[in-house]
Amino acid sequence: MPSVLLFGATGLIGSRLAVHVKKAHPEWPLTVFLRNTNVDEWFRATVNADRIVHGSISDIDLVRSLSWEHDIVVNAISSFDGGFINNVISGMEDRPEHAKGTLIHISGTGNFIDNGKSGNFNPDSKVWNDDNEDDIRQIVRGMFNGPTDVPVLEAGVRGKIITYVVCFAITYGSNIGPAPNLGVAYNIFTSNAKQHGFVPYIGDGSAIASTVHVEDAVPFLTKIIGIAGTEKPTGSAYSRYYILHGERVAWKELSSVLAKILHAKGVVASPEPKSVPAAEAGEGEIGLLIAANMLVQGDRAARLGFRATHPSILVQIQEDLGAHTF
Repeated sequence: MPSVLLFGATGLIGSRLAVHVKKAHPEWPLTVFLRNTNVDEWFRATVNADRIVHGSISDIDLVRSLSWEHDIVVNAISSFDGGFINNVISGMEDRPEHAKGTLIHISGTGNFIDNGKSGNFNPDSKVWNDDNEDDIRQIVRGMFNGPTDVPVLEAGVRGKIITYVVCFAITYGSNIGPAPNLGVAYNIFTSNAKQHGFVPYIGDGSAIASTVHVEDAVPFLTKIIGIAGTEKPTGSAYSRYYILHGERVAWKELSSVLAKILHAKGVVASPEPKSVPAAEAGEGEIGLLIAANMLVQGDRAARLGFRATHPSILVQIQEDLGAHTF
């Protein structure tokens, strides 16, 4: 039976994934890797994890040796850190050919923004489809998640390890783990609003964001882990890249709901969002996301069974952030 190593076990995705994997495959040894030394009991009692390892992605020797030891390695800790993923790959590629390991990497659809600056919908914006291998071949290191996606895809092409990439759209939903965790999306939305004192959008706010509920995405990810542990890989590394998204929403719609929630919480001064120039929308990733369109299509993932059934982010965010203390 394959052993599984999960990096990022306390995150919004990782904590839920740990529970799902152990329920689906209770006999498979599961190692969880985490920094927080105060949550071990949750992983023992709730997840039934077989092994708990404390460390960080900067622990190069530890990360490399753990990656070498396990049959299946799941990266839910970082889709940005190329140094970390290269270290994981290096450890895995040292395994002998007869014990070839499998890396399952969680990426994000921030890769696929059109780099627009207007904040307006662009009807000519490219729709990236996981069923088109040429689309996946166009991923480069300069994209948001390119520093990790490119090394993973290149490793899959080399063939010393087997690779899968599961690319999540903007991910929302509640955390079930032992430590409070809003997830990357909610964190950058709320942090940006706090910094401004209001919720910004750009232009007319009609630019499109793609979203996915964590409870829709994680069962699919668990299915990929099951396939990795029981079936021989088929196709190229580019055909084992899956895009998960459930709904497209306009940034102004999302900003309007967020402003009402954060105003009620006393975080921002106005219950209405504010249109600002792109240069004033926020530093780093959030400003680039709000300005651009993110149009993706997951035909390959849909054929393998992915379906989005949970509430829209426009509904769910009210429950998730409403319960959070700022």
